[in-house]
Parts: sequence; C-alpha cells; structure tokens
Amino acid sequence: MEDNIDDISGELDVFEAFPYLQSFPFPDYTMQLDSLDDFAEQADIDPVIIDTASSFVKPEFVNFNYVGKYTKVTLSFYTYDLIFISENVDHIKKLDSVREALDEGLGTTDIITKIEMIKIGEKFLKKIGASLVAGKTFRVLLDNILETNDISIDQRKLNKIKSMYKTVDYNEFNELSKNSIRSYYNIHLHHIKILLGIVIATKIH
Repeated sequence: MEDNIDDISGELDVFEAFPYLQSFPFPDYTMQLDSLDDFAEQADIDPVIIDTASSFVKPEFVNFNYVGKYTKVTLSFYTYDLIFISENVDHIKKLDSVREALDEGLGTTDIITKIEMIKIGEKFLKKIGASLVAGKTFRVLLDNILETNDISIDQRKLNKIKSMYKTVDYNEFNELSKNSIRSYYNIHLHHIKILLGIVIATKIH
C-alpha cells in the first residue's frame, strides 16, 4: 500500500511541474521527479557530467518506471529534455504507426524484429532532435547486462549487436545470451515509447 502512496505522490509532483504529462497515454509507466543528488547516488554518474550539466541548468530528472511480468525498467530524462520536446512537436505526425511498431517490438521474442522496430522508432525521435536518440550510454548498458550475467561475446560481434546489425546470426548464441540481447533492445524500445508518450501528451493536453 505504501508503494502505491509513494507512486501517487511522485506523479503529483511530476504533474505539478509538467501539467501536460497528466495526458501521458501509457499507464504501464509511473513517474517521479528526482533530484541531482538522488540520481547521482543511484546511477553512479561521473562527477564531470554532473558539473557540466549544473553549469547551465539545475539538473533534475523525471524517472519513468515500468514493471512487467519479467521486466523492471527505470529510465530517467533531464527535465530540460522534456521542455525541449514540448516545444518541438507541432510538425510530428503519424504517431499511431510508431506506437504500433514499438508495441510489436516489445511483444516479440524475435531479435531482428526488435531491431527493425527500434529503427522505426529512432526515425521518429530524429524528428524531435538527434540528441534524443540513444547513444553511448546504451552501448555501455549492454556491457553491464552481459557482465551481470557472466556472458562473454566476441568484441567484433558485440560492436555489431550494439549497432543493431541485422546480419548477425543471433541464433548462434545460447538462450541466456539471447535473453540479455533482447533485454538490451527492449530498453531501447521502452526509451522510445516513453518519448513518444511525452509527445502525445503534449499534443493532446
């Protein structure tokens, strides 16, 4: 019960800061505001990154939390990114097809399909701003997933996986390795879906 109260309180704080997020269309995600200190402690952010960010804006974040049957994901976005998105969505159309692609990617176990759906999603993100497309942080994320599961993949193949090459023979990996790769791509898909939700919320609020 206490978790539910915390979730509601956290979302009310988000809605006060960003009223349009009350129209966020995906109820599977909960939101909460996060301060610099809390985020840095949880995410072990490099102090240089913190200093760089704090030199031009107070670094605050909105966390989007997703808990599925086998998945628990938290993705954090700078508040200034949310403001940037809200100011740059008027020209973006055909959101339903992007949503369908992301849901297909999250709903399948086929790795190639996940890659194809991510690429559709990233084309959508580029319409907002290229900086929102997943970059170096996601590449390190796969290393962390593999390390946690004590998995080793040849570096050349690993680079292709990070770059979402469809020519990799994913069937050559054992099931634990494939599940780790799927998790990596699923986080990509969640990242895009959250940003899509922010765009939709901005348009309909």
